[in-house]
Amino acid sequence: MSLSFYAKIDSINETTYDTYTLSVIKEDKERITLRIDKDAKIIQNMVYFFETEEIEFKERMQLLATKFTYIDDCEITIEERGSLMTKFYEFAPISVDEIKSSIESYLMKIENKIIKDIVMNIYKKHEKMFYLYPAATKFHHAYISGLSYHTKTMMNMIDGFLKVYPFLNQDLLIAGVMLHDVCKVVELSHYAGPEYTKEGKLLGHITMGVMEIERTANELGYYKTEEALVLEHMVLSHHYFPHFGSPKKPNIPEAIVLHFIDNIDSKLTVIGEQLAQVQPGEFTQPIGVADRERYYKVNFED
Repeated sequence: MSLSFYAKIDSINETTYDTYTLSVIKEDKERITLRIDKDAKIIQNMVYFFETEEIEFKERMQLLATKFTYIDDCEITIEERGSLMTKFYEFAPISVDEIKSSIESYLMKIENKIIKDIVMNIYKKHEKMFYLYPAATKFHHAYISGLSYHTKTMMNMIDGFLKVYPFLNQDLLIAGVMLHDVCKVVELSHYAGPEYTKEGKLLGHITMGVMEIERTANELGYYKTEEALVLEHMVLSHHYFPHFGSPKKPNIPEAIVLHFIDNIDSKLTVIGEQLAQVQPGEFTQPIGVADRERYYKVNFED
């Protein structure tokens, strides 16, 4: 008998035999034990596609992994990958399909050719990982697809600002939201249980984002254009304060909007998650991203 399935490695139990055992969790949450060659390189907490066959080991029938493929090396679409991730990890509250459709609908609104060329080049370069990575290791959107979900929510907020303040440049707002955190796919080590990479610790996503814009602009023949300059400024200044990583404060209106909607979404998302865990009339625990304040869940009578 042979079986093929996706599963996440829950534990690795090495032995002195030619094969050792893995405890894995399948898509349907079933936990099973596999045997695998002792020289196989498997990483705990990661998802693989296994091809197996039944063997007899110590007078018992067990499953032997004859072939295994890390999910990042599987030939599947972003949407299929996103669907699988929901089976194994904490995930964004909406599907990758919905997130991707919303983000790309905004990207298609960019009219300035230089801005669009730079943004789409960077987007396509990081597209695969962009829809998998969290926005942080903790605090806000720290789950699979958190980065793209955060980006999608911020783009939704653009519409209100443009309606109230029509002097704002829509192309810059969309581009700034798309680019402000895109280099977190380099700053963080992986989408599942990430840590900060060497580049993330020494440079950070803001510096790497500015470098990415400049490199892309140069490659596309847009060196020292006004568009490239203001895109770099928006990414550089979106944390506002030096101690949060921004050496310059926003000096164009679109940059200050980017800072505020980034700040609003990061804080309100966490506040909403914490309020969902308490009853009306109760306070949350201190919330780190909100200056450790405790938030009250109102208790109006019907």
